[in-house]
This record gives sequence, C-alpha cells and structure tokens, in this order.
Amino acid sequence: MIKMTELKKLRTVMRTILIVVIIVVATLLSFPHEVKPVEWIEYVKSYGVTIGATFFGAIIGIIVGVLLAFFRFQKLRNKYLDLIKEIFIDEYIDIMRGTPMMLQLLIFSLVILKSGNSFVVACLALGLNSAAYTAEIVRSGIESIDKGQMEAARAIGMPFKMAMSEIVIPQAIKNILPALVNEFITLFKETSIIGYIGAIEITFNSKSLQAAYYNPKPIIFTGVVYYVSVKIFSYFGKRLEGKLKEND
Repeated sequence: MIKMTELKKLRTVMRTILIVVIIVVATLLSFPHEVKPVEWIEYVKSYGVTIGATFFGAIIGIIVGVLLAFFRFQKLRNKYLDLIKEIFIDEYIDIMRGTPMMLQLLIFSLVILKSGNSFVVACLALGLNSAAYTAEIVRSGIESIDKGQMEAARAIGMPFKMAMSEIVIPQAIKNILPALVNEFITLFKETSIIGYIGAIEITFNSKSLQAAYYNPKPIIFTGVVYYVSVKIFSYFGKRLEGKLKEND
C-alpha cells in the first residue's frame, strides 16, 4: 500500500506539473509577440503599480483593521462612549463592505482627495476598504480563542492590552493568517479597477495594448500574469502557515 506521506508527495508533484503545463500552454497561446520592447517596459512598470498598490493597501488595511478589532474588544469606562464606539466601528465596517469598491474609489478620487496623486488615492481607498474585512477576520480569530485565556490573564493582574498582545493575539494569528492571505489576494485582484482614476496598473495597460493592436492577446496574457502571481502568493502564504504550525 502507498503510505500517506508518499501519497501527499505524489499529489504535490502531479499538481505542480499540472500548474506548470497550464502556465506554459496559456503563455504560448496568449503571448503578444507584436508588443514592442518599449511597451514591455511600460507593461512591467504597470505591474509594479499593481504590486505596489496591493502592498501598501494591505499595510493600511492590516493596521487600521487590527486597530478597529482591538478597539471593538476594548471596553470604555463610560458606557455611552463605549456604545458610540461600537456603533461607529460597526457602521464603518458595514459601509465599506456594503458599497462597491469602484464607488469608494471614485468618491476618494473625486470628492475626498480631489487633487491627490492617483496612486496614493488608490492605496488609501484599497486599504480602508480592506480594513473593514481585516477587522472582521481579526475579530473572528480572537473570538475563536477560549475566553478563559483572557479571564486567566486578567485574574493574575495583566492589563487588557498586555493580555491581548502577549496571550490572545499570538494564538489567534494561526487562525487569522489563512484568511488574511485570501484578503491579500482579493486586494491584488481589486487593483484592476484603479485605472479608472488614472493609476496605470497592469489591466489598464493591457487594455491599451489591446486597443492599439486590435488583438485580445495582451488582456489574456495579463490573466496569466494574475494567475501566476496568485499562485506565488498562495505558496508563500501556505509556507508561512506551515512554519507557524511547526512551532506548536
């Protein structure tokens, strides 16, 4: 009989071969040979804009999202202020999750930051939108930890902030990480709309090439680039998740 470890290795090898075949075939069929070297340089730059917007948007989203989740659990002494805080956080999350990303992007660009740099505006819009989802991810991760952990920490005199940062958060990270990786991937794909406010990302660039050459190959090839990028992000996310599990 085939051992479980051997079966897993075989599955990994077969899956890797399939992924490579898909990427190679898709690239050969969609590669736009007519694109000039100068245009390829601009294409690579536009991919850099996509990665940059994703990276900075994710940083803003994680910082703001963690703060929102932290303040949600933090109880204020004044019950009325505490109620206002909860309503504010809940409404912020509902607004960001309940309205289209495109609409938020346009509001940031045309109303809130009229004369701002399009890349900066895109990063802020993406980040503040992602923060709403990150806050919910962090909240669910913290709530998955047994309440007895916090109660025990408070019982021995630990302040709330210390108990949260030293005991609860380190355990919650293992539950939060997979969802955060998925949110990062979602954010990466959502950058495809920032071209509407003037940030020349990879989708906008490929659309311009398609219009210039009357050929859909640049757009299809961009789909391959997205696919490969997501596979790379997923790979490193799983590796990081595996490292955390090794430390259990």
